[in-house]
Amino acid sequence: MSQNVSFKSRLSRVYETLIQPHPSLTNVEDIRKAELLATITIIVSSLLITGAIVTARSVTVFLVLLTFTVSSYMLSRTTYYQVGAYIFTYSFTALGFYTILNGRASSIDIAVATTVHIGIVISSVLLSRRGFLILVLLATGAAFTSPLYSTLPVQSTDSFVRSGGVVLTIGLILYGINNFRAKLEKEQLAKLTEVNQKLEDLSASQEQNILERTQALKEASEQLQQRATRLQSIAEISQEIVSSITQKPDEVLGRITQIVSKKLGYYHVGIFLLDKDEEYAVLRAANSRGGQKMLARRHQLKVGGAGIVGYATQSGRPRIALDTTTDAVFFNNPDLPETRSEISLPLKYGNKILGALDVQSSQPNAFKDEDVDTLSALANQIAIVVKDIQNAEDIKYGVANRNIKFSQRDTKQGYSFQPDGSIIVTALPQNNPQLEKAIASGETVILSAPSKNSQPTIAVPVKFREQIIGIIHIEASENNRNWTEDEVTLVQAISDRAALALENARLLEDSQRRASKEQAIGEISTKITASTDIEAILRTAVRELGTQISGTQVTVEIGGGKK
Repeated sequence: MSQNVSFKSRLSRVYETLIQPHPSLTNVEDIRKAELLATITIIVSSLLITGAIVTARSVTVFLVLLTFTVSSYMLSRTTYYQVGAYIFTYSFTALGFYTILNGRASSIDIAVATTVHIGIVISSVLLSRRGFLILVLLATGAAFTSPLYSTLPVQSTDSFVRSGGVVLTIGLILYGINNFRAKLEKEQLAKLTEVNQKLEDLSASQEQNILERTQALKEASEQLQQRATRLQSIAEISQEIVSSITQKPDEVLGRITQIVSKKLGYYHVGIFLLDKDEEYAVLRAANSRGGQKMLARRHQLKVGGAGIVGYATQSGRPRIALDTTTDAVFFNNPDLPETRSEISLPLKYGNKILGALDVQSSQPNAFKDEDVDTLSALANQIAIVVKDIQNAEDIKYGVANRNIKFSQRDTKQGYSFQPDGSIIVTALPQNNPQLEKAIASGETVILSAPSKNSQPTIAVPVKFREQIIGIIHIEASENNRNWTEDEVTLVQAISDRAALALENARLLEDSQRRASKEQAIGEISTKITASTDIEAILRTAVRELGTQISGTQVTVEIGGGKK
């Protein structure tokens, strides 16, 4: 079996070598015609050699035709295969009429039917339509005029009209078939071309969609990366703000402008605070050279006046100037000539506007919608710091000597947000390793996808000046929860803001308590000094102290010694 397969394989390779067209032919139709001509001439050559051997009296005819056939085969292996096709088909067709001319044919009908019909059929495949039509007309004319040049005796069965008619009929039928086939191939080619064009258009459209989606995904990924980087920068800024809270007020605000400029890459950052009459926004801190010049001359802008700072301090809403050359609200400042875009965000504590955070860039269109959110969060934290500073200045309480102290009740009590949306008063869970680790180390503790005995948790200490004053504890309801970096950053940022807010609340409470104490002292002093009688003075002192300090017995005694 394997030997048969090997023999067939070798025979197939030999055959392909024999009919292989010239390498310069690239058109598929030319290649197929050259291969067909080589195949036919090989077959006819074999038959002619066999016929010459078997029929000794017709050797000359066989040799002449063999010469033309071999020549055609040789031309089929070159770029001139079409010349070979004409030589072979015309010579093969002319052979029948040659036998009529030299008297070697049995009869006219037999001579025409033997070679002419076969030659016409072969030429319909190998020749062009014009070459084939010329051959048919020549063969038809030669058949009709055969009695004029024939050396054969015309027999009763011969009919040159019939022979010529058959040749013409075969030729016209084949010509019509070729035309129909050419038209059909043309239509199929047109359909194939149309389908290929649609496929190419579809492929191009899909490629374009893929490119657009890839670009969109790339842009979305870059935006997410930029947002994550921005959030991380905001968290780092928050940490540095908390760490610098012990500095003097102007130093704290100046440090904030430097940190924001460095972390976020803006060339000018300024902090404006409203004056006591809330009529002007006064520049209190700036990082740029132009900003320092403005600080030196106590630069101020009217609330609601020219510039986006005036707009932000009046409306309490952020304002962006994407192109300072066209924005009508933008105020051209000669100290900051490089500014091409600007954003101003109000510093708000509750509903009260304390000032504005002014950020400027040397690039046009430097601020986007998401920058408003991130910078607004930063402005809120700065507002807490500003309120803290203002409270400290009001009560003249030194920042360096402050210590946060909570009562035992405050340290044991907290609030918990429930899955149903309710908030309840609760206490932290006891014997929780994550909470104990967070309190002991002062660092965030994250537990994702833990064991069956515990839930995924985040424990973030609330710190102020490295002193832990509370803890934020988040516990997932699902065992397979994995905390994302954004979620951890969010909790840490809230922890920083909560620390500042708690300090501010403590200062406010302390201020109110001191004010109440001073008021009580003043009222008691007024009542005591209003009397000149010793007994009345003592009675007033005892009564007022007893009233102010409830639940106590107050005794005032003067003099001393034994009676």
